[in-house]
This record gives sequence, C-alpha cells and structure tokens, in this order.
Amino acid sequence: MEINLAATFQTRDNLEQAAEVLKLQGVLDIKFDNGFMPNSDQQADTFIQSVGSLAAEPSFALKVSVEKSRYRQAEDTIIKYGGQLH
Repeated sequence: MEINLAATFQTRDNLEQAAEVLKLQGVLDIKFDNGFMPNSDQQADTFIQSVGSLAAEPSFALKVSVEKSRYRQAEDTIIKYGGQLH
C-alpha cells in the first residue's frame, strides 16, 4: 500500500538533505513545489542543481510517496531535517 506525505521546509539546504536521504531510503516518488521529479537513475549533483531552482521561494514544499511499511522512517527523516508535515 502506498502512502503520501507532504511537508514544507524553511531552507533549501534542509529540503536537499531530506530529499537525498529519502531517495536513498527508496521512496516511490518525490515531488517538489515546482513540479520537478527526480529519476531513480539521476546523478546526485544534477538532482541538487535542479532543487537549486527553488531558491526564490520563501518555503520549500516536498511530497513523497512511500510504501506503508516505510511511512514512519520517511516521517522521521522529514522531521529530522526540519520539515513540517501536513
């Protein structure tokens, strides 16, 4: 079963860190407030550069889809990096 999480971050750095960790944890899908969606085979530096385009926004939104069994892990990761769950 797939579950969706939505969060906002106050800094781009926190968003980048959380997204990288979530990606390593094997989330099913990651979406950012500008619609950018990384590929599973995309290089980390390209991923970070794309996230960099969000710098003009006052807050940074992130939506992830995870397997139900990984929900708590994803939630903890978002909170660890300063994300506010919605």
